[in-house]
Amino acid sequence: MFGIKFLKDLARTKVPLLARSSPQVPRPTFPQIHSSASLRALPPVLFTLAKPLSRVLAVVIGRASRKWWARLPKDKQAFFKQLAVKHNRKLIGSGCLLIGGLAYSYESHIQECPVTHRRRFVALTPDQVKKIAKVEFKQLLDQLSNDIVSEKHQVYQRVTAVANRLLKGNRDLRQIYDKDWTVTVVDQPIKNAFVLPSGNIFVFTGMLNTCSNDDQLGIVLGHEMAHAVLGHVAEKLTLSSFIQACLLVPMAVLWAFIPSDGVALIANWFIDQVIDVIVELPFSRDMESEADEVGMEMAAKACFDVREAPAFWGKMQMLSEDPMENDKDLEFVSTHPCHSTRQSTLSSLLDDAIRLRFDCGCEKLDPKRDPNQDLLMYKAYLKKEAAHDKSIVPV
Repeated sequence: MFGIKFLKDLARTKVPLLARSSPQVPRPTFPQIHSSASLRALPPVLFTLAKPLSRVLAVVIGRASRKWWARLPKDKQAFFKQLAVKHNRKLIGSGCLLIGGLAYSYESHIQECPVTHRRRFVALTPDQVKKIAKVEFKQLLDQLSNDIVSEKHQVYQRVTAVANRLLKGNRDLRQIYDKDWTVTVVDQPIKNAFVLPSGNIFVFTGMLNTCSNDDQLGIVLGHEMAHAVLGHVAEKLTLSSFIQACLLVPMAVLWAFIPSDGVALIANWFIDQVIDVIVELPFSRDMESEADEVGMEMAAKACFDVREAPAFWGKMQMLSEDPMENDKDLEFVSTHPCHSTRQSTLSSLLDDAIRLRFDCGCEKLDPKRDPNQDLLMYKAYLKKEAAHDKSIVPV
């Protein structure tokens, strides 16, 4: 119904296209880039379960240690305290070895991010990410099976055409060939679209209705495909798992030394919130900004009208009723930059994107057509509709 494979002429064009039925053909091979010696990665399931497993393990070890200590006679407690003082150097040395091991584990898994060449920490291999994505893909198909649009439907054809155009325009990216690209259109009013690391594109009709034209849809899909090309899922899972590994001992000590489970639980929650605000949320926003930038480049190379990028996010700001999506003061507790930030960022990148589009041999943009002017007209339309609704007196 929505299986998509490579076209028969891939070997000639070296462009993966979304097609309904065609045999799988060999993909071209590319040299791998390594900035350090690669180590065998852990099973992928551990990365998805890292946080709950580490929390449970820390609680179990901490509470068991506290109860064991409480049951000890006073003389035994004094003995162990003296033993700790006597061997304090060994304990400090063990702690330093643990920190050194974590540092080595971090440094040995540093890679270079595609396209942006940013150095980043990734412990998952591409095959492991594909296994995780494959499981998620099957789960999503089962959950959404009743609302999946047929491949014969016009909206499905629209999404496939835009995705094909993006893939053809970015055939110079090696990461395009690492995935089995598919398209799934879901008939739900959710304004959302995403791409799994394996190349499975999901678009909800709510997002399609929000996109005024294919250029805006190209901007949206370019952003989501950029996440897959840049390997952001593997990077996020790795960072989250590494943070939990670093917190395992401190959290166990917390549960061991705080005498009340309730107080320990509150302290545990507070530390989680601090880690989220200081580390994980800024990291997530950086990933979104990077995908915005690379996605805009991908759309430019595919000859979409990149002027629609800031206009689209301006439109999203007008349509959004969630203060978290529009309030810059609340941006620090969000996984995404607010709509106005994204609009401003993409506006600053617009000149470079237009030059890139020109360098790729695309047709010149129509100077008479101004997406920003369309945005202003849409804003006026929304104000008029709002005023009309207020003027209606209920009977």
